[in-house]
Amino acid sequence: MRIQIYRMIACLLLVQFIAGPLMAGDNIVPTLQGGSLDSGSSFRQGDKSGSDQMMMSPLGQIGQGMGQGMGQGMGQGMGQGMGQGGMLRGMGESMGITYQVHILGEVMYPGTYRITASDRLSEVLQRAGGVGKNGSQRNVQLRRQGENAKVVDLLSFQMFGNLADNPYLLDNDVVFVPLRGSTINVVGAVMRPKEYELKKEKTLDDVLKLAGGSSVGVAADAPIRVVRFVNDKKDVIEVANNQAETSKFLIQNGDVVFVPHMITEKNKFDFDVPKLPGDNIFYPSFEDRVFILGGVTKPGAYPFNPYYHLSQYLSLAGGTTQMHNNKMSLIGPNGKAKNLSKKDRDSIVINPGDTIKVGERRIAPEGWVAIIMGIASFGLSATATVLALRHN
Repeated sequence: MRIQIYRMIACLLLVQFIAGPLMAGDNIVPTLQGGSLDSGSSFRQGDKSGSDQMMMSPLGQIGQGMGQGMGQGMGQGMGQGMGQGGMLRGMGESMGITYQVHILGEVMYPGTYRITASDRLSEVLQRAGGVGKNGSQRNVQLRRQGENAKVVDLLSFQMFGNLADNPYLLDNDVVFVPLRGSTINVVGAVMRPKEYELKKEKTLDDVLKLAGGSSVGVAADAPIRVVRFVNDKKDVIEVANNQAETSKFLIQNGDVVFVPHMITEKNKFDFDVPKLPGDNIFYPSFEDRVFILGGVTKPGAYPFNPYYHLSQYLSLAGGTTQMHNNKMSLIGPNGKAKNLSKKDRDSIVINPGDTIKVGERRIAPEGWVAIIMGIASFGLSATATVLALRHN
């Protein structure tokens, strides 16, 4: 054992003599197959499983040759460790060896970044500001020189801990984040309610597993409802909450899956979703409010809602007052007014910037009664006065 220790010390001294002394602050630029780090060659060579090996520098080759010359035991272990990158990677990390990678596509700050030998894909994406709102986390492309592009599923790493979907990056790698593909939204009594990009998921059962399964408050006897738009019309599809049915129901892009909760099971909902998964709603109008004036309790401006009809807007304004006269008109942003009949009020489309004007009386009904009573009282008083004067 003592002889082996002496041999190891001698090997280290020989390496230091050949490579030269290393001082604090020194920079190492290994000479690699095809050039140096700055020439774009890979300092670390990755395999298909996501693991990596360091390419041998002259220092590693020396260590490997020394290990083979010493035979079995500690010398061979040291040689293999240096040749395969175990010791050399630790030296590279401690001495600040960096790689250059390119992060492009749907990230907050695309560009070229300097990373260390131990950085994985998810860490580098965080430095670039993370995947954007419309970026794909399930189809991230890793482009490497001399290899076909590899597709990485970051969601698989984040939720299930698959390290193969969070590989190390090599020098001059290109990471491209494309736009999201098919997207659905899972809400209600599930463990992870949110929007999900689909990859291999085909059925409702696949989607529920992706969302972590049902939560403790799920209404097991109530059906799962899928909100789907068919030919521009909303359709609410009920699916029995059991695996036999959910595994047969095929999911589609843009579906909203509602898993009922036992607390809200008895309530009724209109299932008017504010937006579709992965979609964006924009109102091409300077004014995105609706104005309600006249004979209402709370006249003013109210946020536009594409699902609201005239009755809902009147409810927002507190309803009509006793001063309203059953006349209503709709004034567009261009100033054109349209009188609304009782038949039109149920079907009229309210647009952003419209003004709903509710007709208003000048005098309330009870005001007219007070006026009539006052006139009658004045008349009686005048008549009594005239009769009294004649009698005298």
